[in-house]
Amino acid sequence: MKNDMMIASWDRILPDEAANERMLSNIMEYHKKYGTSSAAKTVKKLLPLAACFVLAIAAAAFWGIRNDLFGAKSYTVTLESGESFVYGRTKAIGEACYAYEYEVTERQLTADELREILPTIELSDANGLPHAVFKAETGEMERIGLIADDIHINLARKGLPLTDVIISGNESTAEINGVTVKTGYSRANPNRPESRRLVFFSEFTIDETSVYLELAGDEKESVQLTKKLSETVLAMINGGAPDINAVKY
Repeated sequence: MKNDMMIASWDRILPDEAANERMLSNIMEYHKKYGTSSAAKTVKKLLPLAACFVLAIAAAAFWGIRNDLFGAKSYTVTLESGESFVYGRTKAIGEACYAYEYEVTERQLTADELREILPTIELSDANGLPHAVFKAETGEMERIGLIADDIHINLARKGLPLTDVIISGNESTAEINGVTVKTGYSRANPNRPESRRLVFFSEFTIDETSVYLELAGDEKESVQLTKKLSETVLAMINGGAPDINAVKY
């Protein structure tokens, strides 16, 4: 629907065939009546070039936007339990500030502490136990990042940025047991159109804990990637919500 509206808007900018005929007729009539001075000849030569230049800019802008986001593919996955997630195309529009306005400290978590924070996540030995950032004054956990089963997971206290970039575009939202889940994807190498590697993401907030999940892979594996990510989100919401307050320094 968005694409159709955009196309219709651009079509209305261009003159129709009848308008073209009227303009050409008026130009020819003016030429017969007043003759063709050197200035008029110059203007006559420049008019088509100017028109082409304007149309070229308009076309480039339109097709650039259309191909970048509006014409991009969306990926929809419906799980066996009935929940549906739609991953629309997004892109980074800026950088997020990771700086803290207060003193922080960090330390590595234990396996038991990690299970308290993320009851449904199992870490492999290869990934190791993650470090967490704590507020020095109160000992409250502020942020943690880890990788589990190839999924990058960031947890942050509500209000803090979840990633180091600001993402915007055609992301979608779904309500899962009262929790609003935002989903989307971007190209891993946006400056290389030939690259088929996609990054799917999902984020949501429960109480004081904001969660961001990211899974990357080849475009041809998009069905498996979106299913795996969506199932992980569903398990985190239904099987034991992440709780950043479960552990202190």
